[in-house]
Amino acid sequence: MAMGGSPTIGLIAYTSIKLIGYSFAGKKLNQWYKVSWPRSFVFGVVRTILGVVVGISVLFLLDKVDSAIGNRFLLFLIPVRFFEWYVIIYFFYERHNYSFRRIAGRCFSGILWSFALDIPAIAAVFVIPGGVWVC
Repeated sequence: MAMGGSPTIGLIAYTSIKLIGYSFAGKKLNQWYKVSWPRSFVFGVVRTILGVVVGISVLFLLDKVDSAIGNRFLLFLIPVRFFEWYVIIYFFYERHNYSFRRIAGRCFSGILWSFALDIPAIAAVFVIPGGVWVC
């Protein structure tokens, strides 16, 4: 018997994967900066919320500008994600000892991590709501 899911479940799965991944990023940043604050989960929550808000805003903006954006959306995400990572790393780690070179390098690592997290997160959006077979 097929048991279907819902788009809400897909969104929860996507957000959960991003939250876990960004929490791991917060743990790594704490190691790089040799600090214990922020808690990696707090960093993950804030980074996930920032990503969802900015991501939805960018989707609406691009939809108004160009409805045929397609794969170019991923290229457009590079500077958007640089901005997201820059803001959050500055806010949590760089305010008191600012170095653009250091923060930029960590931003590029963050961009790569965000794209890596997109693979299981986007797959979850399509797979999980599709339902499962129960015998």
